[in-house]
Amino acid sequence: MTLFYEYSYYFTQCGFVTTSIANTLFIYLTILHIKKITGPYKVMVLVFSFVGIFFATWELVSRPFAHNYNKALMYFSLNSWLEESPEFLRIAICIYAALYIVILAIIAVQFLFRYFTLCRPNFSRKFGGAGVMVWMFYVLLSGAIYGGAMYVYCDPDEFSDSYMRDIISDTYELNITNVPRYVIVPYSEDGSIRWRIIKFLLSGVATIALQYLIIIYCGVRMHTVLQKELAQQSVVNRKLQKQFFRALVVQTIVPTLLFVLPIAPFLIGPLIQPFFLFEMNFQTGWMYVILCLYPPIDTIAFMLIVSEYKKATLEMFKPVLPKTIKVTSEISTSTAAAVTR
Repeated sequence: MTLFYEYSYYFTQCGFVTTSIANTLFIYLTILHIKKITGPYKVMVLVFSFVGIFFATWELVSRPFAHNYNKALMYFSLNSWLEESPEFLRIAICIYAALYIVILAIIAVQFLFRYFTLCRPNFSRKFGGAGVMVWMFYVLLSGAIYGGAMYVYCDPDEFSDSYMRDIISDTYELNITNVPRYVIVPYSEDGSIRWRIIKFLLSGVATIALQYLIIIYCGVRMHTVLQKELAQQSVVNRKLQKQFFRALVVQTIVPTLLFVLPIAPFLIGPLIQPFFLFEMNFQTGWMYVILCLYPPIDTIAFMLIVSEYKKATLEMFKPVLPKTIKVTSEISTSTAAAVTR
């Protein structure tokens, strides 16, 4: 009998296929056909696309899932073809969690770059050359802090395993000792605080909050600048800058709506459950299934918003398109300088 949660893998596979197709097309167009995106920003969007493919691929390998039960959250792997390598799978789901922070950090870096491009063009050039190594280090460090904290502080112990053992056996027909896992239980049996879990939660919240702080600050400032400065620029340049701004906003909103907001109550739940005494018993791993839709949605949205991608895509598929569809360009070559700054 196939348990209900097993169907999640079909969604993961669909996410992998759509991500591979969409991001490969995006990378091909960016490298060979897109002329207006160059310099550091081109590196950023390419890195973002490659990370998206790796993210979807790694989800197939690690098969992350989660379960909320009252004051506990268990994050574990459902991979059944690497059962003899439990430590590898523990590291694999840890890397998967870190990859989400990496994606968020890349978006924050893009916001920072677009902000400096509009407000301090000379400084924006520092994101190229050796500067690539600097922002790449920041991106990887953000993921390493989150993943490292999980690996160090959320290691299961006798109390956490005993708390989750029956529910995991009843729901998934699994022996918890054989499952690669991390268990987040903020309170001991006597109600005292388990500080190592609190350290993980605080480090995770701080890392995510930093990315959103950068995104919100730069987003607000960019919106203000766009309203004032672009009124003095050409129509095509104004349109291009607005397209990049909308693309960044979509890149932020989609994961926020697909994952951050839906999962937040379940992450907070173990902390507040003892005070409100409500019952929780949810297969929250379905949130990760939803998250696998993010890379293709993000890529497709970017290609729809930035008109040069639409033009290049239509040109590519022109031989098989109806003759009634005309390929036009909304962006002139005069805008190239605005993108490369």
